[in-house]
Amino acid sequence: MVSPNIETLEQLSGSMFGDTLGWMAAQVSEDAMKPENEYSDFVFSLSDEDFAHLQEAVNLRINKQKYGATTFEELALNVGRTVKCPKCGSESYYKDGYTSAGYHRYRCGECGCSYTLLSNSIFNSMKLSFDDIAEYIVLMTFNVPLEMMKEICGISSNTAMLWRQKVFATVDGYQEKLILKKRVWIDETYVFDSSLLHDDGWKRKRGLSRDLICIVVAIDCYKNIYAVICGHGKPSRSRIYKALKDHIEPGAELVHDGDNSHQKLVDELHLRSEVYVADTKSKEYLEHMALINNLCSWLKRYLYRFIGMDMDNLQSYLDWFVYLFRVKAYDDRWPKINRILRHLALEETRFTRKY
Repeated sequence: MVSPNIETLEQLSGSMFGDTLGWMAAQVSEDAMKPENEYSDFVFSLSDEDFAHLQEAVNLRINKQKYGATTFEELALNVGRTVKCPKCGSESYYKDGYTSAGYHRYRCGECGCSYTLLSNSIFNSMKLSFDDIAEYIVLMTFNVPLEMMKEICGISSNTAMLWRQKVFATVDGYQEKLILKKRVWIDETYVFDSSLLHDDGWKRKRGLSRDLICIVVAIDCYKNIYAVICGHGKPSRSRIYKALKDHIEPGAELVHDGDNSHQKLVDELHLRSEVYVADTKSKEYLEHMALINNLCSWLKRYLYRFIGMDMDNLQSYLDWFVYLFRVKAYDDRWPKINRILRHLALEETRFTRKY
């Protein structure tokens, strides 16, 4: 092996040093070409109060671009909410100035009641801003726990719970008119009823005991879903029939596990029964019942997010799950937050805090 001579080493060293200097010069030149933010000095010079006002103005512009409105009154007008008296339902009115919050005040031409466009809605007398509510709704679409919503939105635990109840109130009864068609899968899933009182030393029972709440779940070939509480423990034929009789189209094809409790539903609605006996080792069962089994798993994972939930509100949580499932299914056609805000702005539901 031939050792390099001194002259060769000096040439290599000079070349490497030149390359390094060239790279440093290029970096300095690149940094010098980066455009400076002309508003940086201005923003940092603002007082805390002025900066808060600037943030508010920026949020207003963002909301205008994203939702086409900066207040819920503006949103309600944009989506076509009707000015209607919350007391007598009359649409006869005349304008009567403004409220302290800057909303238009109307006076009923029939009964003389004074009201605003949002009087008969969950936004009546609200204290949170449009931006706060929009952020809250975004978090609700991800089923975020209350403690996290409280932290991110900067609100109290009571306010976080109140607005969850307000939003839930707008979908109460949402499933009443749902009808599943053509090909329908059904099954039952169970959650433990934490509201039941037990003596000291009580041990949780195995199997489908009365300590479990039965939830009947159904989905059709169009991905419309239905979920409703069906009592405690293993359901009877009458309970299953009562839960589903108004929500499955007569003559449809019913795909199920052949449980005896389904028979009355099949007979009364003249359904075509397609049975796959529950067996986790059966490829046929796993393949044909995957749709409903996956839905039951999604539902249980959703409910497990809400540790400490008041079981009296369980159906409201199910209604929100079903509503949100449908909204997300069409997110590519209609952005989910815009659709939910439209729903809230049009819904005539006035929620009062319960003490």
